[in-house]
Amino acid sequence: MAETETSARMLSAPNGGGNVWPKQRCPAFTPRKAAPPGMEECWFCRYADFHLDKPKALEVGICLWPEINLK
Repeated sequence: MAETETSARMLSAPNGGGNVWPKQRCPAFTPRKAAPPGMEECWFCRYADFHLDKPKALEVGICLWPEINLK
């Protein structure tokens, strides 16, 4: 599957412990406090870790579901 197909698809369930791309989303989406309204993508999800607290964010994040990312 091409990266664009992988990165922009709706997942049927959370990918806990697995990779997630910024534009993916799943039924467990929970927005971060700073998420713009209507942006329901893994990049803005509280379960995803893209190392946003680091100097360089990850292009492919890690789904921490069912644990919320407190960073």
